[in-house]
Amino acid sequence: MIPRFLRPLTHLAPHRVRRAAMGAIEDLKSLPARLVDPERRAEPWSVIHHVGHGGYAATGRYLADLLRTQAGLVGTEEVLDIGCGTGRAALGLSALLAACGGGYLGFDVSAAAIAYCRRRFADEPHLAFAQLDVRHPDYNPTGRLDELSAVFPARDGAFDVALAASVFTHLRMPAVRRYLGEAHRALKPGGRFVFTAFALETGRERSATFPFQPFDATSEVAQPDAPEAAIGHYRPALEQAIAEVGFRIARFERGDWAPGATYAGGQDLYVVEKA
Repeated sequence: MIPRFLRPLTHLAPHRVRRAAMGAIEDLKSLPARLVDPERRAEPWSVIHHVGHGGYAATGRYLADLLRTQAGLVGTEEVLDIGCGTGRAALGLSALLAACGGGYLGFDVSAAAIAYCRRRFADEPHLAFAQLDVRHPDYNPTGRLDELSAVFPARDGAFDVALAASVFTHLRMPAVRRYLGEAHRALKPGGRFVFTAFALETGRERSATFPFQPFDATSEVAQPDAPEAAIGHYRPALEQAIAEVGFRIARFERGDWAPGATYAGGQDLYVVEKA
């Protein structure tokens, strides 16, 4: 989120400009670590595609571990990374998949992020990347496709595991429903889908970091002038959407964005299964 003291200077700027500004702030904050840590020096600049704070490689290892521990990922499987950004999960999964014969497809609405992934992982044929040219005010404002007509660049029933890390936190509920349906289509029977969200519950609707306020019948937003910056969905509405497309909830964990965390993650975590 844009720091409060900067919002008066940025509230009239296009959403993509705000996102680039947030990335530039993260880049400045990362300079001391980049100077002393070779691993941090090799990570992409957030001004190109900003998806939050944290080291690139460290986040990649975290996401790979999340898929192993929460979804039982083994290296022989096919992984679909929804909203892959600059390839953090790809980096974390690459060695395991290469050693065991698994595969990976990551896609994102950001052309710049996909171009970066294709350059960085050009010598790793088990990792593939595609752009889904969907309009999004922060990440792809000139996209040719509407979110509600998005079709993932994935064959029916081709994947064992899908991941959407901090994707539904930037989508309104109709788009969340569409993405859930597309994930269900792309997974094999028994496939697992791991995703994060702000699942708002009674007594856990907001926090100091995410001051959500009512937006529509299913959701709240942290910044009314930029709704897609951070969206929380009421847990009953989210779980109704999960059930309607045919998923079964295997696990739910509360993240530490608000009090009451039940696992070591920022956003709330769902693991759902295709029957």
